[in-house]
Amino acid sequence: MATSSAAKGGRAAAAALRAAAPAVLALALVLLSLWLYVDAHALAFVLAFVAASAALLAFSAATVSPETRRIEDAEAAADALAAGRFGARMEVRDDEFATLAAALNSAAARIQAHVTSLDEQRQQLESLLNAGADASIAVAADGTIVYMNDGARAMFGPAASAGRPFIEVVRDHDLNDVVIAAAARGERSVRVVPYGAAQRWLQATAVPIEGAGAWAALAVFHDLTEVRRLDSMRRDFITNVSHELRTPLAGIRAATETLQEGALDEPRAAREFLGHIQHETDRLSQMVEELLELSRIESGAAPMSFAEVDARALVRGAVGRFAQQASRAGLALHADLPDAPLLVYGDAERLERALGNLIANAIRFTPSGGAVTAGVAPADDGTIAISVEDTGVGISPGERGRVFERFYKADRGRGDGGVGLGLAIVKHTVLAHAGSVGVESRPGRGARFTMRLPRR
Repeated sequence: MATSSAAKGGRAAAAALRAAAPAVLALALVLLSLWLYVDAHALAFVLAFVAASAALLAFSAATVSPETRRIEDAEAAADALAAGRFGARMEVRDDEFATLAAALNSAAARIQAHVTSLDEQRQQLESLLNAGADASIAVAADGTIVYMNDGARAMFGPAASAGRPFIEVVRDHDLNDVVIAAAARGERSVRVVPYGAAQRWLQATAVPIEGAGAWAALAVFHDLTEVRRLDSMRRDFITNVSHELRTPLAGIRAATETLQEGALDEPRAAREFLGHIQHETDRLSQMVEELLELSRIESGAAPMSFAEVDARALVRGAVGRFAQQASRAGLALHADLPDAPLLVYGDAERLERALGNLIANAIRFTPSGGAVTAGVAPADDGTIAISVEDTGVGISPGERGRVFERFYKADRGRGDGGVGLGLAIVKHTVLAHAGSVGVESRPGRGARFTMRLPRR
């Protein structure tokens, strides 16, 4: 305690000496000026006085400045820490300030390590929240957004930003009720809500948070639109398969019952009903085979034998296979081919089968007396375009977007009763070759289907 008081007294005396030194020097200069006017013999006295003043200044610099500078160093280090510059340190020397410097540096190091750890945890949390496509939003007790991840900005658009009320961002009272129930009333809730003009289905989960400062609740929004679409497709698939199975099975059952009731004893009638059974059985076999083929292509399990293929050969082969069928339907089937080879890289068998599906579809929906043309040509986008064009009944604008769906039939009351899988197989075969397929049509003026494949 006595040492501390003495140190304080020494520092005060040193500060006083340092403050008085300039005044002493100024006084010496004034006396020197007076001597010039009064007595030239006083030069020795003045020089002695100036020497004494210089000695006083030197003593002040030697005894006062080092201690004061050390105190100023400590103050500067403390100010730097307070300002967030956690790398600041005070030099440790072998003096009375060594303990203070060591303690200050140790505290600074601990603070720096703690702040670094907090920054790392914040980055980890930010990365975790941004890792998925789900939207995450934290709100205050009054519903004001205090945090949102990248998924929330993508889901709710440019209007989504921290500091705005949640209801202003989403403009949906059902979503707002879920969030406010957690933030204001501490209720955990989960709700599936149709959101926006596009009717996206969002699963909103909101949980209250305690002891998290401004974060009163955290809400996570998961887009279920694709899940619902796939579920709808699954239901449609089951319905369509059931429908397609019911028709041939009903025909087989009716023919079998007729044979059992006595037609079996009439050879002509028996042959007719057995032929009907054979036709419906073939139809069932075709549907099962096409379903299996489509499933294998979609899953990537279908074995593909990729090689360099001349697209002209694909068209020639497909046209040759369907020439008789087109002739029986009263149609002209043509091949429009260039002179030079057009090479693609793909599975020749599957590509020809896909092209055959397009030709069969064109024959099915083109009235007698019409024409079907299969051709190949280089496209402007650098791909090879293989097309099938007919002069048939065409496809309405509302149906063009659905013709490549499984079991979809543009007109169920027309045609020879295909199962509706041919165009779906075409689509997925072309996709498996990194290509695309499209259709152009006007009702009553035919249709043009085009497969675009990467050029070799």
